[in-house]
Amino acid sequence: MKAFRLTTFATAVPLLAALSVLPPAQALPFPGWFSSLLQPRATVCNGFAELCSRSFANFTVIGTHDSYAISPTNLAANQDVSVTAQLDAGIRMLQVQAHKSDNRTVRGAGIDLCHTSCSLFQGGSLEYYLSQVKSWMDKNPTEVLSLLIVNSDSLPASQFAQAFESTGLAPKSYRPPAGIAGTAKTEWPTLGALIDAGTPLVSFLASYADSSVPYLLDEFSSIWEPRYNQLTTPFNCSVDRIVQGYDPSNLMYLANFFKDQSVFGSTTLVIPDKKAMSTTNSMASILSNANNCASQHNSYPTFILTDFFNTPHQNGPLSAAAVMNGMPWTSNSTGVPFGSITYSGYSASQYGSGSSSGNSSSSGNGAGAGTGNSGGGGGSSAAAPSLHALSRLASILAASTLLAVALLS
Repeated sequence: MKAFRLTTFATAVPLLAALSVLPPAQALPFPGWFSSLLQPRATVCNGFAELCSRSFANFTVIGTHDSYAISPTNLAANQDVSVTAQLDAGIRMLQVQAHKSDNRTVRGAGIDLCHTSCSLFQGGSLEYYLSQVKSWMDKNPTEVLSLLIVNSDSLPASQFAQAFESTGLAPKSYRPPAGIAGTAKTEWPTLGALIDAGTPLVSFLASYADSSVPYLLDEFSSIWEPRYNQLTTPFNCSVDRIVQGYDPSNLMYLANFFKDQSVFGSTTLVIPDKKAMSTTNSMASILSNANNCASQHNSYPTFILTDFFNTPHQNGPLSAAAVMNGMPWTSNSTGVPFGSITYSGYSASQYGSGSSSGNSSSSGNGAGAGTGNSGGGGGSSAAAPSLHALSRLASILAASTLLAVALLS
């Protein structure tokens, strides 16, 4: 009997080793704890190893309001660098405003990204936008990213799903066990778990979410927001938009830290107050407003939306988020925390060693979700394959040992 067990073990070890070459996304034929031993584990998440154990809801990210609205001349523009450049710099939430396409010959989902109306600012098709996001995510597999879609024309979720499917983003999208109708702040997975599952994209639909599309989550069931289009600072951080009957203390929240100005005295037609951007987006202003929100709600915002996020060029929103997350930060031109990356011609050595300040993740207000990434994850994705391989090998050896003990006992 003992010889039989040794023979069985000798056969099992090569089988376990063979499993180590399977693609990470491929399901392994072992249930429960044994399967988990064989699965690869993220060793770097959004640029830092310590963020892998951080809850998605307890991590502050900077987002770009109307991230597609890029123009040097159009007054309705909200950003001045491409979506790819935004992500490279450390932006980890992208917000878009979706409208029914007015192009009668359009193919695909028939959704365009426009600002208020497509006659005011036409930002192109949703498919084109998502294809850029998909390309960036493929190159940065250890980065968790959020997408917020404002459904301006009340389009069905299935129409958005068509664009997600055709661009290949649907398989990368997180599907919460609780469904689209809301996940409590304490129930969100860690960044590492999202990456390990191959679903690092978390997408929210502001209205008309449908359970038939389980990866487009109803925004206001999981997130509440204060007012938007605010014309004065400091920003009001009172609860304004939430599903009726939901307790805001159980949800994440998104802070709209972008200042607008009225056009011709209108209360509905507003454009970004670009002249005030250096002040509005300063590290001091972002932290002051975030601390005001935290004093009211006992946590930092999970998401902070900004216009022209890269103004000012030093000590801006990204550096502020790093402080909120208790992560290293520097005051370089992009606001990206230091890391082993190169961005826009700047080497990691020029970023300096950084300094750790702000609230840690264990503090009541250390909600943060964000910029603690090495410039869009370029460095982390480069190192990830070898680290994953070592981690996987260690898991195989551990599983082999456990199997040997079981067979020989």
